[in-house]
Amino acid sequence: MIKPNFFIVGAPKSGTTSLFHYLEQHPEIFIPSIKEPRYFIADHILQTNDQDPIKEYLLRTSTIEKSEYLNLYKDKSQKVLGDASIQYLYHHKEVIPKMREMIAPDVKILIMLRNPVARAFSNYSHNTSSYEDNNFKDALSLEDARIKNRFNSFWHYKSMSLYSKQVEAFVNEFKNVKIVFFEDFIKDIDGTVSEIYKFLEVDSSFKASSYLVNKKNTGSPKSKWFKSIFSSIKKWALLKKITNNILGKDKVRLLNELIDRANLSNKKVILDPEIKKELQDFFNEDIVALEKLIARKSNWINKYGRNN
Repeated sequence: MIKPNFFIVGAPKSGTTSLFHYLEQHPEIFIPSIKEPRYFIADHILQTNDQDPIKEYLLRTSTIEKSEYLNLYKDKSQKVLGDASIQYLYHHKEVIPKMREMIAPDVKILIMLRNPVARAFSNYSHNTSSYEDNNFKDALSLEDARIKNRFNSFWHYKSMSLYSKQVEAFVNEFKNVKIVFFEDFIKDIDGTVSEIYKFLEVDSSFKASSYLVNKKNTGSPKSKWFKSIFSSIKKWALLKKITNNILGKDKVRLLNELIDRANLSNKKVILDPEIKKELQDFFNEDIVALEKLIARKSNWINKYGRNN
């Protein structure tokens, strides 16, 4: 039975999509085109409150059944078989015991982390394109209630940025864990990707195309109505089958992505300086704990908070 041997476990909004586009091009690496099967957080998804507007999307795009999940890797011959489900890090208490039962102990784990303030705000900004109608201050004040009411973790803006316990759980359980800071990744993409290729023990001289990666895919939609209609059209099974047969899955995926990007506005949501300072203070203790755990400085405190 063929199983994945490599996981990108998080964190959301930390460059994982860009990295996915680099890795999927490597001839020795296979990652399902859906990117996030989310199989190991199936319980969390199924228990999500029906009032959560993200739940329908999660149910539609996630791989809940074991047979369906393993079928993603059936007959794949690549050296590295990946799963890039970026909520695994946050849900380590659910994920790790399930992984222990199915996955070999020498599996490779990649963790991408971003300044927690920037990550939380980027998470919020992403949600405003489809789901989030509150300003950032109100959204933060709603977080505890949303957690209590079993809303999906993509609403957990602050909590998902508390990395130390999340990372500790994976470091303690798996011996092949690599941690990449988003800030280092964007500063030297080619060098970082090459190091990840080495970590995965594949040809590190391979050069992937940066076309999809370098195209901006952030911001609010110019028209939420168009986004809603286009998202509905993409769900039509018959249309999907026809276009895939005519153009091929890769070209259809690229076309969909280009259409989505054409509807993005260049207007940026600005983080209020007062909220930024509050978040800086909130995260400082956890940043210190993370740095001690991994024996590595992040520079997040100096740049975004008190210089303790």
